[in-house]
Amino acid sequence: MKRDNVLLLAALVLAGLNMRPLMTSVSPLLGQLRQSIGLSPLAASLLPALPMMMMGAIALVSAPLMQRFSVRKLLLGGLLLLLLALASRLFVTEGRGLVLTTLPGGAGIGIVQMAMPGVIRQRFGQRSAGVTGLWAAALMGGGIGAAISPWLTGQLGWQGALSSWALPVVLAMLLWLFIASRPVARQERAALPSLWRKPRAWTLALSFGLVNGGYAICVAWLPDFYHHLGWPAQAGGSLLGMMIGCQVTGALLLPLLARGRDRRPLLLLTLAMQLSGMLGFLFAPQLAPWLWAGIAGAGLGGAFPLALVLALDHLAQPQAGARLVAFMQGVGFIIAGSMPFIAGQLHTLTGHFTSVWVLQAAVTLLLIALNLRFHPRSYPHAFPEGNC
Repeated sequence: MKRDNVLLLAALVLAGLNMRPLMTSVSPLLGQLRQSIGLSPLAASLLPALPMMMMGAIALVSAPLMQRFSVRKLLLGGLLLLLLALASRLFVTEGRGLVLTTLPGGAGIGIVQMAMPGVIRQRFGQRSAGVTGLWAAALMGGGIGAAISPWLTGQLGWQGALSSWALPVVLAMLLWLFIASRPVARQERAALPSLWRKPRAWTLALSFGLVNGGYAICVAWLPDFYHHLGWPAQAGGSLLGMMIGCQVTGALLLPLLARGRDRRPLLLLTLAMQLSGMLGFLFAPQLAPWLWAGIAGAGLGGAFPLALVLALDHLAQPQAGARLVAFMQGVGFIIAGSMPFIAGQLHTLTGHFTSVWVLQAAVTLLLIALNLRFHPRSYPHAFPEGNC
């Protein structure tokens, strides 16, 4: 492999690792933040919700942005927004300020996630599928911030811990600036009919959003759930970190088991794993918490790339498939962002976390029923024009 491509892979992985600490670094510290700055239940619910909604909003406007700017400029601009959001947390003194940092941070993450597939397609050609898998694994692996933040808090205080995640963003930006760039042609605007009136586009987006909503709920509330059961912050963060590690493993390995065009068997397997983990949190949280987190994490990780492949399977034309994926992620991330907010409000109303895991178990059952509809024979009927 050429030296430039090796550096590009390193830059890609480093950028991916920076995509989740904005959200995951906060959740193990919720108890301390309530005491330090009087973080309200509403603000705690918004901390994971707003970034995901911003990611969805950026995906929905991806077409005009990609027309106007090169993918490299978009990527560096997104990293800059994320850097400013994380660095500003050093000066936060109230819950409202902490919530406000999620807006530019979520926008920056959304821009990077939108630009990266273009970089991969342009620089890796026929190897783009494998590199995309590496990018997805790095993106999920960035959630390990949950395990490290409590330790950083002990060394730097909570403001220093949360803002310290700006340092790896600086490293990513420097590496991207160092890499010799190639001129990138902007994509031609294609006259493709709208997806907004396509029922299948909406069902794919709903499925994608609810799966990622399960991830968002775990990121937002799993450490706090075990903190209420008497666990220290470091242990709760480590549990979430282990779940994210299993998510990365699931994302890398489960898609390799796919055979033929029918993605439903593997998707149903990932959903069954998620359901098992959520039921474990609900009925026996102290019996085998690491097992529940591992099973749920592997299921959530495997479902993410399979959902992307499922959407691309619907359409033969690459540009049309990419547009469907952008729509699915745009609407889906907005749905996903609402899930931890809804879960937080349920916890506030009921006073315990049972309602949160009941909600997620019910959502997973709904997903099982929804994914049974995605038979390959339905693809031509879903998009009869063949190019959406």
